[in-house]
Amino acid sequence: MRDYFVDDLLLIMPTNHSPGVRLSGEVVSTHRGPLALALTDQTQSDGQGRVQAAEILIDLVGVRYLANSGLETLVAFAVHLQPPQCLVVRATPELDLRDRIAARGWDRMETLRLDEISGA
Repeated sequence: MRDYFVDDLLLIMPTNHSPGVRLSGEVVSTHRGPLALALTDQTQSDGQGRVQAAEILIDLVGVRYLANSGLETLVAFAVHLQPPQCLVVRATPELDLRDRIAARGWDRMETLRLDEISGA
């Protein structure tokens, strides 16, 4: 697994205790590829097939801006998970993900769950 991705706007690092990644900064359309790659890496174990963890975490608490293309990348990843696996998106209410996800009907996806926390 790659350890991290960094550019002028965004830092992507693996989480320490569970499959997933932690982002910090701003997610724009040019980050679709690195974001998809980081998430895909989390579903791979060390040459032994798929990770069997029920939850893959994407921690957006340190994200100030998430472009729609970034949100679409998260949803595209979640669509390919097999229940009981799901992508858990942890974010602050400032990103307005609850409304953005519901507006597109993605709140009904079994493999996508929003975990809003207060404050960063």
